[in-house]
Amino acid sequence: MIFPILNLIRLIFLLIIFSPIFLIDPSRAIYLFFRCAGPSFVKLGQLLSVRSDLVGPRVAEVLAKFQDEIPPFGNKDVEEILHNEFGTNFRNIFVEFDYKPVASASIAQVHKAKLSNGKLVAVKILRPNIIKTMNRDITTLKLLVAIVRLFSVFLAKTLSDIADLLQQTARYELDLLHEASNASKLRDDLINLKGFYVPLIFWQYSSQKILVLEWINGIAFSNKEAIAKSQLDKRQIAQNLVLSYFNQVYVHGFFHADMHPGNLFLMANGDIAVVDFGIMGKIDRKTRISVAEVLIGFLHRQYHRVAQIHIEAGFVPSDTNVDDLALSCRKIGEMIVGVDVKDISIAKLLTSLIMMTRDYKMETRPELLLLQKTLLLVEGVGVTLDPNLNIWDLARPWVKEWAKTNIGFDAKLRDAVIDILDLAKKFIKEFESKIL
Repeated sequence: MIFPILNLIRLIFLLIIFSPIFLIDPSRAIYLFFRCAGPSFVKLGQLLSVRSDLVGPRVAEVLAKFQDEIPPFGNKDVEEILHNEFGTNFRNIFVEFDYKPVASASIAQVHKAKLSNGKLVAVKILRPNIIKTMNRDITTLKLLVAIVRLFSVFLAKTLSDIADLLQQTARYELDLLHEASNASKLRDDLINLKGFYVPLIFWQYSSQKILVLEWINGIAFSNKEAIAKSQLDKRQIAQNLVLSYFNQVYVHGFFHADMHPGNLFLMANGDIAVVDFGIMGKIDRKTRISVAEVLIGFLHRQYHRVAQIHIEAGFVPSDTNVDDLALSCRKIGEMIVGVDVKDISIAKLLTSLIMMTRDYKMETRPELLLLQKTLLLVEGVGVTLDPNLNIWDLARPWVKEWAKTNIGFDAKLRDAVIDILDLAKKFIKEFESKIL
């Protein structure tokens, strides 16, 4: 317990240092605090950038600029981890290993290597003692919550939610086999999708602390100059990116939730490759259908229907007055009436809707925030590739076919039958358990 207490003292000291800045620019002060507090808090800052419900839109916007600027750990630590995971045999597995990392982040760093069969791979390695550090910082935050609760129950609740978020992240991101599973599922989901590529995982060499995956040769989308000089068809590449998003979200309900330019690479054949599968979004079928119906409703100015969908889907409390909500939807929708469809940002529309649900005292659902963030990233990268990209025109034939299967009368009838069958199975199972 002595280490969390010492860490708490250090955090309080940092709070005191940054409190004058907080009075002038709260968002900047919070950014600097996370940056100085250590790798766990850098990761926490990145996570909170998509949780505007916890920190507010302005702080979330500042934290979204967080870039991992953590110095890499040394060759000795790398070699010790490799030895602990593979024994002395690691030199036979990796016949070449570049000890200078190609990327160094708050949780792990990545090295380029070559396997004995000649394949180039990326080797992601957890930072030494990062599990202990994260657990210490979670304990520290909980101590801070106990102290803050004496002065403000509301602030204590917010800090408690933040501690829970960090704990949830630690459970997944500190196990690289979980990230391997994410990548493997996404690869299987999109294996037949044209123009979008997910690298192969080498399970036999991966563990909780090490992830080995196919090396991607390509230009990072963060290198705008090199992307601009590429002779590949950028219009088609932009379309492939958008369609990959629609497939991930609406077909599979499982999507890469961190598709920023540093995680996307343009391959020589024009395909987009994606890396870093630590943050994934999951959205159930009923929710993604509801989101699609909301967007379609806005395009047709059917605000009363949009309001009904919000209530039916649980986006707002069930006792919300549908007429009042319809007026709130109209306020958002009429701002885009008359605007060229290609100039309407789906992500910004979704952002307005999420903010509206907060006005109705509804807790924001994290999966919708991840959906919003991913939309912003996809739109941003897509427009960079093709300034005339018309996402709506591109999506219209795709959504039309998807809607036939998922939103039409036949689809809803089919879903109703499936729901009834599921209920019947549950009833029979419970009845049999009671008899036995």
